[in-house]
Amino acid sequence: MFTIFKKEINVFFDSLYGIIIFSIFFLINGLFIWVFPSSNIFQYGISSLDIFFDIVPYIFILFISSITMKIISEERNLGTFEILLSQPVSNKDIILGKFLSSWFLSILLIFLTFPYWITIYNLSNPLGNIDHIIIINSYIGLVLLVGAMNSIGIFFSSLFQNQIISFLSSCFIFYLLYEGIDMINYYDSINLVDSFIDHFTFSYHYSNFTRGIFQINSFIYFIIVMISFFYFSLINLKLSLK
Repeated sequence: MFTIFKKEINVFFDSLYGIIIFSIFFLINGLFIWVFPSSNIFQYGISSLDIFFDIVPYIFILFISSITMKIISEERNLGTFEILLSQPVSNKDIILGKFLSSWFLSILLIFLTFPYWITIYNLSNPLGNIDHIIIINSYIGLVLLVGAMNSIGIFFSSLFQNQIISFLSSCFIFYLLYEGIDMINYYDSINLVDSFIDHFTFSYHYSNFTRGIFQINSFIYFIIVMISFFYFSLINLKLSLK
């Protein structure tokens, strides 16, 4: 498993593709948080990272879809996946190694946004007048959210050999689970069902963390999503090899 993990990390950083993806992530984040008048922190007028935690899930929809779309499908197209299968590693090790590598890359991006926290701390008046508990919980929620997204993205990469289809499928499901389902709120006729469906959305559980609330049921929800799609990917891999 560690060999697969290390291989995926090395491949990502040895390619121009990885550098471009990281650069685009921080460019989009920077523009929304520090430049665009409708969303930048200076216009927000509050020493808070709320705007960052509101925007970054949408950026991760594109980022995670981009890195997971090729993690299995590309190897199958190039024929290198058969070589990987000939090595003394199990299917479980392959899926787990690839999942942990993509999750690690997402967490690395999150870690590299910590300077935003330091900047807000120094910009606050009086100095340090920010709610650290909310920020800590929001970061925990974001780590869990991207973990769930990565597990789903890898499933679609194992499902389709075409990277574009894998990318579009991941984006669609991520958006559906994060915000798409919430659109039913506009239909008053199904309000009775609404609160039940909310419990299955990413945004519902992620918002618990961004409000500074560490709810064990939200933590368990994201873990279940990760484990479930890990096994879906494993099952699909076994079926495709028959």
